[in-house]
Amino acid sequence: MATKSPLPRPEKDDETATGADLSYAPSTGSTSAPLEGRQRPSQSTLAAPSLPEGCSYGTLAKVDGDGKEAETVIWVEFAPGSRDNPFFFSKWRKVSITACATFFTFMTAYTTTAYSISEESMCRHLGCTNLQFASGIALYAWGFGIAPLMLAPLSEEFGRKWTYAAACFLFFILHLMMTLAKNMATVLVARFIIGAAGIVGATLVGGTISDIFIPAHRGLPMALFGFCAVFGTGFGAVTMAWVEVVPRLGWRWIQWIQFIVLGAFFPVCLVVMRETRATVILRRRAARLRKERGLSDGGRYLARAEIDKVKFVTAMGQSMTRPLVFLLTEPIVTFFSLWIALGWGVFYTQIAGIPYTYRKLHGFSTTQVGLVYLCICIGAIIGFAGNFIQEAIYRRRAAKDGVDARLYAPMLCGILFAVGCYINGFTSISSVHWIAPCIGLTIVLAAILNIYITAFVYLSECYGVYASSAIAGQSFARNMFGGSFTFFTQKTQMFDRLTVRWSLVMMGGFATLLAAVPFVAFAWGPRIRARSKYSKMLMAQEREQLDKERRARVSRGLDAHDAEDLEGDANDREEMAEGQENALHLVPSVAEKIV
Repeated sequence: MATKSPLPRPEKDDETATGADLSYAPSTGSTSAPLEGRQRPSQSTLAAPSLPEGCSYGTLAKVDGDGKEAETVIWVEFAPGSRDNPFFFSKWRKVSITACATFFTFMTAYTTTAYSISEESMCRHLGCTNLQFASGIALYAWGFGIAPLMLAPLSEEFGRKWTYAAACFLFFILHLMMTLAKNMATVLVARFIIGAAGIVGATLVGGTISDIFIPAHRGLPMALFGFCAVFGTGFGAVTMAWVEVVPRLGWRWIQWIQFIVLGAFFPVCLVVMRETRATVILRRRAARLRKERGLSDGGRYLARAEIDKVKFVTAMGQSMTRPLVFLLTEPIVTFFSLWIALGWGVFYTQIAGIPYTYRKLHGFSTTQVGLVYLCICIGAIIGFAGNFIQEAIYRRRAAKDGVDARLYAPMLCGILFAVGCYINGFTSISSVHWIAPCIGLTIVLAAILNIYITAFVYLSECYGVYASSAIAGQSFARNMFGGSFTFFTQKTQMFDRLTVRWSLVMMGGFATLLAAVPFVAFAWGPRIRARSKYSKMLMAQEREQLDKERRARVSRGLDAHDAEDLEGDANDREEMAEGQENALHLVPSVAEKIV
């Protein structure tokens, strides 16, 4: 007897449903399966008004106790070049959605160091210890790690827009809770929930970009997303250090200022954000057509994602376990999650070492320490500029290397990450000018930005409609690991026992080991994907959708640039070298494979 897959069917997940005729098996009284070929409605039905654009007739076979019976349905899909299709939104809409989403990313990163720079005033006013304060940093990161496990089913059921709206509201209103807190327990609870809400700005943004940009066009918006995540981390401390040193302001006004900014952003989010999840858009359109037209066109209007749709509670359970299953069983997710998780831990250690290093070794004041965080901002700018070089390489090499053409910059940045750690570590002594460790820190941040971007872009391309689940698994590992590092860096045990110098040099050793990850992925990526249970199928599905759109556009004389496929057959080069049949012919639609 066949073993049931532990994962739910891919058409239930994050992005668009496949355009192929599917096979279905509901768990209720009857089952449905496709008939051979496509039956058309009767002559009287064909006389009905023409179907809405993008809709087409199809059939399902109902199997019950009396035998097989055909049902005529009208599939609701996007017409070629339709502006309702998130992939083909207008340029202005894509820019506005990306700007809004990445600003939320900026604010979630800003909050991280805006909180950490307020340690002295918060501990003084609330009577908390350094360890209790550090717990607020860890809980924020852990909220980031746990919440993605619930985001996929919520955004699937209610859509991306309302997930953003709810998260923005919680992120906004809980800063008021922080501001008015009378004790550390209230602060810690607020920090965890703020982190859980803020993860939308760190994880769902990657899924949103995958919703509205085809693989060939994801590089720049993903780079902007990564830039906001890293630049915001530095900018929070740079600006809020000046608030921290004013006695009548301190930590409460640090929270008040963020509360005011988020209050202004929330209505903008409600107005600008649009639904970007294709399956939700098609389901809503199908429901509207059923209400408006009923059966007058000779069949029931149906979106493919509605077939065999499970209950929300069941979908929630499936989606919450899927990122963890990916993390543990999919080699690509495991590799990149380990890389970015350990890299993020090293990053946290470097950042945590800034106040200790520059106060203890160089006698810096709070505002001077805040200015050191400009190294993060400068590193983010350099890393963002370097992404344009990576994009040029990708466009030139994609036809030969496939998705692995995105790994050239990370191969260099993995090495630079280790070099930056060593420079920062070996120069972190009082006899060396403070600018030297700043240079090392800037190199670290420029490198980590490219690693961060790659972790999102590479996984989004390898897992197509499961991009959000793969990214959620990576985010869980990254934030749980990074948050745990906080405890033995903020309390300074590691720095006191090993000294700042050797603590940071040790981090360079970890970074050296991690530098091998992109080289391994580049050398054996095709082989790893070929043995992955889902990656190969999902990449083939996304390419099949683009091929279908491109052919339809060409046949209508429309511009096919928005549906270009730079990678072509390159992702299957391992199989092609062995003389095997092209993966697209071997792999049927994902739903058929899983069923």
